[in-house]
Amino acid sequence: MRIGITGSAGFLGANLVKTLHRKRSARDELLCFYSRRRHNPLTADLDLNYEHLDITSRQEVLEKTRGLDLLFHLAGAVDYLRKNARRTWDVNVLGTKNIFDGALQNRIGKLVYASSINVLGSLGRESAPGSETNPMYAAADNPICFTDRAGTLAAVEASIRGDYGFLRRSRVAYFDSKLAGYELALKYHLELGLPVTLILPGTAVGPGDVGVSITRLVMQTFEGKLKLTLPGGTSFVCADDAAEGIRLAAIRGQPGQAYIITGRLEDNLSYRDFMKLVAEVARTRYGRRVSDRFLTVPLPLCRPLAAIFRLLPVEGSLSEALILSGAVTHRFDGGKAADRLGYRPQTSLESAIGSCIDFYHQHTQGDT
Repeated sequence: MRIGITGSAGFLGANLVKTLHRKRSARDELLCFYSRRRHNPLTADLDLNYEHLDITSRQEVLEKTRGLDLLFHLAGAVDYLRKNARRTWDVNVLGTKNIFDGALQNRIGKLVYASSINVLGSLGRESAPGSETNPMYAAADNPICFTDRAGTLAAVEASIRGDYGFLRRSRVAYFDSKLAGYELALKYHLELGLPVTLILPGTAVGPGDVGVSITRLVMQTFEGKLKLTLPGGTSFVCADDAAEGIRLAAIRGQPGQAYIITGRLEDNLSYRDFMKLVAEVARTRYGRRVSDRFLTVPLPLCRPLAAIFRLLPVEGSLSEALILSGAVTHRFDGGKAADRLGYRPQTSLESAIGSCIDFYHQHTQGDT
């Protein structure tokens, strides 16, 4: 079986490649597609086939995905800067559309598309964890610019024509782009028969984060540099568990169905509690003297604060989009993946935090 993986050098991509390589059969051939970075240190010692792929090039996608039996689409742009909103949309929406078109034209038997739990919207901090049926458009405090599925798909069509006017309304372009990709996947399945299974991963923690996304929060807390946090939270998952869930989706997942791949129920944490856990790991595993006292920005102040940051002429590490996304609570339950895929998270979040710290010290120190 010829298996392609887009975003193979990224955080989740590298963990998936490592898992697929370990569990492959003698007949399996892995083709690792990359865009800018060819290798991830997590998979550097593996004997793999690499191929450059720009998913925003329709012709390149059509040519390089030919002959695949299974395609995992994990490539994407995780970007919260307003100046990069159009690129974020182009990669996450139009690039994903190219992947869908390529899968249809090349008759790829199965496509597993990794979206994100953020497409499901927010839940109250005291509410029970949500599921794949959470009403994303009606969710309170969900910082998306669309009000319904029709409007989301209309924005996709507009961008295909070169009209990006809708981005002027966007406050968190990353959220909007992932929602559009999700809706597009369902449309392609229902109307064109695309054999796509959707995966909604939680916030991954562990080794392989060469882009230093969640690692930035972990390391700033570990080094005692961060004393302030935002009031939201998310559903955390260990990166190797997420990779196994994505692999199982290719084996047992049904086309047109979405599956939340996240950690244990107790891994639904506020950012403050996650930082407290990082501080605990820093003390018990590394012997560092790190305080676990953090100030939380009050929720009612987040939107006014975000509006102020939108007016600033130059964006810094803290932006309007980061403030709004950090005020949202994503609490979700992976029960459907457990029942339908046999997915069970195996790694403790404390262990994943330790692996994240170790990977940073060994491979990416200085990149932040």
